Amino acid sequence: MGEGLESKFHNYLLNKGYLFPPETIENYLLSLKVKPFVILTGNSGTGKTKLAQLFAQYVSTNKPKAQSIKTSVKVGKSSNSGGWSLKRDDVNDLIQIDDIEGQYNIKVDDIPATGKLNILTRIFYNDENQELKNHLSHLAKDDPQKRIDLEIELPSTENLQYKIIPVGANWTENRHILGFYNLITESYQKTPSLELILDAQKVENSNLPHFLILDEMNLSHVERYFADFLSALESGETIPLHSQEDKIINELKIPKNLLVVGTVNVDETTYMFSPKVLDRANTLEFETYSARNYMKNITKLETLKGNTEYLENPLQDMEVRNYDINKLGQVLGDIQTPDGNKLWEILGDELENFQEALKKAGFDFGFRVINEILRFMYVAWKYEKQPSKWINWERYFDAQIKQKMLPKLHGSERVLGEVIQELSKLCLDNQDEVRFPNSYKKLKEMEKVLFEQRYVSFIN
Repeated sequence: MGEGLESKFHNYLLNKGYLFPPETIENYLLSLKVKPFVILTGNSGTGKTKLAQLFAQYVSTNKPKAQSIKTSVKVGKSSNSGGWSLKRDDVNDLIQIDDIEGQYNIKVDDIPATGKLNILTRIFYNDENQELKNHLSHLAKDDPQKRIDLEIELPSTENLQYKIIPVGANWTENRHILGFYNLITESYQKTPSLELILDAQKVENSNLPHFLILDEMNLSHVERYFADFLSALESGETIPLHSQEDKIINELKIPKNLLVVGTVNVDETTYMFSPKVLDRANTLEFETYSARNYMKNITKLETLKGNTEYLENPLQDMEVRNYDINKLGQVLGDIQTPDGNKLWEILGDELENFQEALKKAGFDFGFRVINEILRFMYVAWKYEKQPSKWINWERYFDAQIKQKMLPKLHGSERVLGEVIQELSKLCLDNQDEVRFPNSYKKLKEMEKVLFEQRYVSFIN
């Protein structure tokens, strides 16, 4: 099953100086497996962006870096010619010259012939480097055969599989994410996020997760700049970019290995998400971590006990994203709860109860949310090593109440007062013991705000 996450990703987090509750890590990684769009909300400084960034770094496959080419060259006539020829060994790590050179069939003005291809590599310095030209001219007068050191600094070839994109308050269209066709240059103006998507599309990267992290996603109206992207993510259809058919990138298909994470800060400068957005994501709330535990580096509670190898691979079991209700019924149908009842029937009753309670305020949910909740329960069951009698199912259903059902809640005391009380009761058992503690706590917090301010929303 693989070692526990505490010895892998957990150690990675600790080495970076970050502590997160185990349920937060589990919920985030399970959500990524169910659907490639997750929203992280909470006060500034609670680690939303950092968790997304650190996990992206953790799963990234970095290519080796070629820092520079170091060699020696003769001064010769370099002050006039402006450069040097490089030896084959100098560039062999970058270009496999032996694989390129050789005999080829060629055509010259449509006349067939054969020819031999020879690769010569040279480097030229720019004319404005007057200090270098003077130095070389001086050396050439003394000894043109003198050898001097040459170092060519190379760009990093590290393949980071994520980009953090700060959302601007002026974002009103998708060009901020997907770029635009520039009529002046007659070329497509790319953005860092588009470059990440194009990199994810490459055949050699199809098994590598790529993360688009939209920081402060609700600083602008999400529907204005993200609607068609979100629709394409859902439907698998392409996004039309421009009508210049003779140019590249006319339309864009979102690759399945692209995972989108939006962070949301809670303050008065941000916008509410629409139901269209919230329906299509798991919304995770980050709470402030205990200062005492953080300062003492208390980690004894930071232990995950499931199949962490499965949990850490967001692309494993990707087919679950498309499981319909029939398939979900097949894979979950034989699981029992601790009291011997069928989990599938219990989940049906629970979903019906919450659906009816939310309907009274106009926030009930439909097929999409039901399917995604059941998909989450399925990957959670697999993470918990597929028990035939699932003791811990309520912990994950609790997560789905809070992440999928409650985020759309917002309104006045008149609209939400009785509904929040009814939802709170659904989180209790027949003896008034709390079954779904995280959802119950959130509902009680919202009830308090509603009483004090006469208005409340999940995010704000």
